[in-house]
Amino acid sequence: MTDCATIKQKEADRMNNTFSLKPKVQTKTKLKPAMFQSLNILHMSSDVLSAYLHEQMLSNPLLEWNDTRSIKSEDLYTKAEQFVAEDLSLKQQLQHQAAVILDPQDQPIADVLISLLDDDGYLREDTAELRGMLKIGEGRLNRILTQLKSLKPSGLFAHDLRECLLYQLMENHPENELAMRLTDHLEALARGSVTALCRTLHCSEAQLHEALALLRSCDPKPGRSQGTPAAPLVCEVQVEIEEDQFKITLTRSFSELIFNPIPLDDPSVQDYLKQKTLEAKNLLLAIQKRNQTLVSITQAICLNQKAFFISGVPLVPLTRQKIADQLGLHPSTISRSLSGKGLQFQGQLYPFSFFFPTQVQEDLSQDQVLRELKKRIDQEDPAHPFSDQQLSDWLKAQGCPISRRTVVKYRQKLRIPDSRVRLQWAKTAAARKKKY
Repeated sequence: MTDCATIKQKEADRMNNTFSLKPKVQTKTKLKPAMFQSLNILHMSSDVLSAYLHEQMLSNPLLEWNDTRSIKSEDLYTKAEQFVAEDLSLKQQLQHQAAVILDPQDQPIADVLISLLDDDGYLREDTAELRGMLKIGEGRLNRILTQLKSLKPSGLFAHDLRECLLYQLMENHPENELAMRLTDHLEALARGSVTALCRTLHCSEAQLHEALALLRSCDPKPGRSQGTPAAPLVCEVQVEIEEDQFKITLTRSFSELIFNPIPLDDPSVQDYLKQKTLEAKNLLLAIQKRNQTLVSITQAICLNQKAFFISGVPLVPLTRQKIADQLGLHPSTISRSLSGKGLQFQGQLYPFSFFFPTQVQEDLSQDQVLRELKKRIDQEDPAHPFSDQQLSDWLKAQGCPISRRTVVKYRQKLRIPDSRVRLQWAKTAAARKKKY
């Protein structure tokens, strides 16, 4: 009897342990509307921001456009069109899709992640950077990202090309495991190693070609497949040099937008006025922060690329991480502040991305290699143009270890055709000269 009672007691204890409810404390970070608005304003070009501010004025009687310049109604209409077009962009479509499948408390996080997508639809920041910026745990971040990766078009939010292709194959062709395995062998595919791939993947050539057809059906840049075309480059900053000092001027500071309080003693509207006062002040603060950030980043770029601005020498290697470290900002803040924006210097408009050449090796930037490559091709004998391998060997002899494949990529970036096409051009030019 005692043994039976003991068994029953153990069973009861096991059931209590299985179904007991234990309180668990979790810290969740929720982006405030003012912070989210500030992030969006930081990303906007001056044209889009101008239209957005006019929209805000319509809904807030405490905001006033104190501008002595005459503004034509058709100009405002054009800017309003740009603002509406922005709503129809791919990122706006993604925000609408996300609102359907995400919990409301996760929507602000998702909006920030969507805003970080580059033009190709990739999310380049790694998990650690995102966790630090959003101040959320890895579990919550991965859960939100998993949901966002299910949005259309498929392939978005990938970190690199392999992930992008894999997501599309998992979505559209989950039955073909071989096609998904191929994403781990993209370099071998680029070399055309069909026989070697068949041996590695233990498949026939027919099976490989079927998988290849599915792989080729994927879009390597899903961010460009939908939504409105990329906005034209907007001049945001003008840089001048006066007595070896940089003079940085914003083309639009939006200082003409002011806060104009309404003195009313009616108790029935006090809550409304208090809310609109807070919204107006937050908006003006976000504009001020945008201006200060843009000027600070431009100043840092000018100092890091001083030789280019002063003497016109090639750009030195520079990363957004380095600028972020110098200014005490996050790299994603640098990217968001400069996206789609341009810098005007000596009458020429440069995209901000121009000032961040990648580093080929220590103290050697991609910009310098491109210049040397173009100079070498310009000096070649038209009747005997250099092959890509010869160009690679020459660069190596100059102390720049660049592979043939990299030479091809840089040559294409310079819009220079291969040696066969250049030879054909030379023959055509010679025949035309002989004819006349």
